[in-house]
Amino acid sequence: MKAILLYLSLFFSLCVSAQNSINGNVLDEKATPLPFATVALLHPEDSTLAFFGISNTDGFFEIKNIKAGKYLLQTAFIGYRTLYKEVELPLKTGETLGILVMKLLSVNLTETEVSAERIPVMIKKDTIEYNAGAFKTKPDAATEDLLKKMPGIEVDRAGNIKAQGEDVRNVLVDGKEFFGNDPKVATKNLPADAIKKIQVYDKKSDESQLTGVDDGSHSKTINLVLKDDKKQAWFGDVLAGGGTDSHYQTSAKAFRFNKNSQFAGLAMLNNINQFGFSFKDYIDFNGGMGSLMNGDGNAHIGMNDNSFPINFGQPATGLITSGAGGLNYTYEKKKDNRFNISYLGNGADKKLNETTSTQNFTTNNPYTQEQSLNKNNKNLAHRFNLGWKNKLDSTQTIIINGNASYTNGKTNSTSFSESFLNDTVINNLNNFTKNNSNAISGNVHAAYMKKLSNSWKLFKISADGGGSHNLDKTQLENTAYYFQTNSFFNDQQFQNNKNEVINYSANTSIMRTLKGNFYIQPEISAGNKNELLKRDQGFSQTSETPIDSLSPIITTNYQWLRPAISFKRSSSKSQFNFTLQAETGKLNNEVSNRKKSITDVLYFTPRLSWNYEYKTSHRLGFYYESSVNTPNANQLLPVLNNINLLQLYHGNINLKPEYAHNINFNWILFDQFSFTSIFAGINGTYIQDKINWSRNINNDFSQSLTLVNVTDDYRIRGNIDYSTPVRALGITLNLSVLETWNQGINYVNSIQNINTNFIQQYSLSIDNRKKEKWDAKVGGKLQWTDAYYSVQHSLNTTYSTLSYFAELAFTPNTHWHFSASADVSQYNNQNFGQSINIPLLKAGISRYFLKANRGIITLEAFDILNKNTGIEQISELNYLQQKQSSIIGRYVMITFKYRLNKFDNKSNVNIKVNER
Repeated sequence: MKAILLYLSLFFSLCVSAQNSINGNVLDEKATPLPFATVALLHPEDSTLAFFGISNTDGFFEIKNIKAGKYLLQTAFIGYRTLYKEVELPLKTGETLGILVMKLLSVNLTETEVSAERIPVMIKKDTIEYNAGAFKTKPDAATEDLLKKMPGIEVDRAGNIKAQGEDVRNVLVDGKEFFGNDPKVATKNLPADAIKKIQVYDKKSDESQLTGVDDGSHSKTINLVLKDDKKQAWFGDVLAGGGTDSHYQTSAKAFRFNKNSQFAGLAMLNNINQFGFSFKDYIDFNGGMGSLMNGDGNAHIGMNDNSFPINFGQPATGLITSGAGGLNYTYEKKKDNRFNISYLGNGADKKLNETTSTQNFTTNNPYTQEQSLNKNNKNLAHRFNLGWKNKLDSTQTIIINGNASYTNGKTNSTSFSESFLNDTVINNLNNFTKNNSNAISGNVHAAYMKKLSNSWKLFKISADGGGSHNLDKTQLENTAYYFQTNSFFNDQQFQNNKNEVINYSANTSIMRTLKGNFYIQPEISAGNKNELLKRDQGFSQTSETPIDSLSPIITTNYQWLRPAISFKRSSSKSQFNFTLQAETGKLNNEVSNRKKSITDVLYFTPRLSWNYEYKTSHRLGFYYESSVNTPNANQLLPVLNNINLLQLYHGNINLKPEYAHNINFNWILFDQFSFTSIFAGINGTYIQDKINWSRNINNDFSQSLTLVNVTDDYRIRGNIDYSTPVRALGITLNLSVLETWNQGINYVNSIQNINTNFIQQYSLSIDNRKKEKWDAKVGGKLQWTDAYYSVQHSLNTTYSTLSYFAELAFTPNTHWHFSASADVSQYNNQNFGQSINIPLLKAGISRYFLKANRGIITLEAFDILNKNTGIEQISELNYLQQKQSSIIGRYVMITFKYRLNKFDNKSNVNIKVNER
């Protein structure tokens, strides 16, 4: 590791030697400065980008830290004829570029033809456009690899994308949706050599696009513009490989795009823990969100969001054999009349061994639980998405979106747990569980918008509907021993749960101009949610006959009405929206034909938003919203759930809805001249009547848990993300700071416990800017957690996770590619003994061959030191926990990839201007 860091340091230091600067002014023929003109130094041999700058509002530009050599100077500005000039650096003494005068370009396309002009970066009003051909990538690079080379765009190690300092929410292909709303499906699967241009812009809401009134709602969007030849033929690739310990992987991708339609097909099969194409696939192959709950089947109510297992690209635990496939089809009959449908399916067989150490807090003495778990989980999931958007004319738009899913899961698990008090065993539990689950769900949204004339601006009506059906069947055997009373229990149980949810709602609104930039928008929404939970539970030693007292039926219904009136102001620089809204509703709950519980509720739920762009790409934003969250049937069910003898659960029919208030303030800065970006934000959440656990610890250290409303829950989150090129060193610096404070309440033996968590996270990464041959990146992250418990001060604790990495890739020519990476993670927790260090080393080499480098043979080694381990540390409302999970270990694999329809285009730029 030290050798890699030393090598990278030497590599970066070489970037500072023999560097020069140039500057000048870009003017039009009337000597008017041209701001945001792109001035680029290109490599003469292939016209790829070497260095570039952008003119300021006075037309002045400066490019610093340029290596000596010959370049092609290119000056471009939209609507003007591009200038070219050969330059050699260093310039002669006293020589300058002076004034670069640009001439207007004729827009008469019948008289002027401009073809194959490669302008690396072009700023077009609110859009930054990159020419993909100006950035070198390895022959089989994905679009994700191309994005990493573009100034102003960041891609982290998990594939999450930031552009101009903001998270990218949408990735379109030729302006059309691609596999629903997961941006990483496109960037990880589309080949880089299919991309002609990359456009980055703020996508406005459908209402804003129709009326021209900016409501301040926007999402950072990337549009991938395909090369023309990629719209004429099939392209894609197939891959197959095998390795040590019977590891293997296969995949196939096929794409076809034309003017009116898009088709994409994806498939994969492997046993190296690569689970699918998106984060949703991870959820599905783990058995849905239920897999993120405790084994008792009750929702895991915690305070530490960082315990969620895959958000930031961490590896999936267990040994996983998985397959996935997807189809995407888009058809655009005419402009603004587009239909899209996609399918993603995945299946997995996961084997997991896990040990868990938990420190539980009581009002007297804390005790420890140790658990070992062996689990086999098999899942199959299918997801469909569809969308239709039709602009009937310049004033009317119809939008319909829908999705449906079906999942099936089978789980077999065995576990053994022991509870200790001062190293003395208090109880133990042997458990065997067999679970089968099926779930089907669907949702649809439809909206009609009409742009009105005169003072009336917009009429909108929309409707939403959805439903789900879940069937969960569990068989289990528990053997528990309580040492203090010398008692022994053994039971065999079954529990079948059927859960059905139907919800629907409608909304209508109309917007009217008051005066100038002021608008008023009354609206009204109404909806209904029905939920049924039917549980059959009993002993299965003889027959599966339900026990009436353990087998209830609960039905819940919530009918609500939300009248609202919004006051808006919209200008070119700022948007303000204040909404007065109330939510009135009726809650109906009924358990097994007993007397209904009927509750009327009324909440004031205002909203406020303000956006101010005080300078191009410099923006302030403030948001406030309030909401109501009603408890679900499982939380309300007041019947004992005893499938875990050491943890007995009750719902609470008297639970009240949670009433939440959220405030967010952010500052976004992106400097288009230096490509420096800053994103700073602070978010606060206050929840009244928060639903949390009340936990009673019995003398034998079994637990009885009931859900209750606590008075309040607070969370404050602040973060700063900073990115800037350091041209003198030839590097890009990325710095991130995240601070989270959370205070929650639960009850232990009827005594209030206030748990306060303070989490600090600092991240730093550095990578080289010029990536023609070398691509290097180093970085690290420190996460520090302080946990405080009012019920037991002696268990206040501090724990940390330190991780650092180094990545190095070298592409000496078009036939070879070398890569190596090192990751080291260190886990420290004073309550769980010594720290744990996990080093992970990987290396690979690729050889490109056949015509146009269509064939690639790759040899790669994973976890060279065979030290990989899954570690998770959690601080919750009344316990600390550390998990160690089995995970894929060392293997060596050789793969062969063949790229379909790889076009052997000449890389030299060809500029033709033909005047007739």
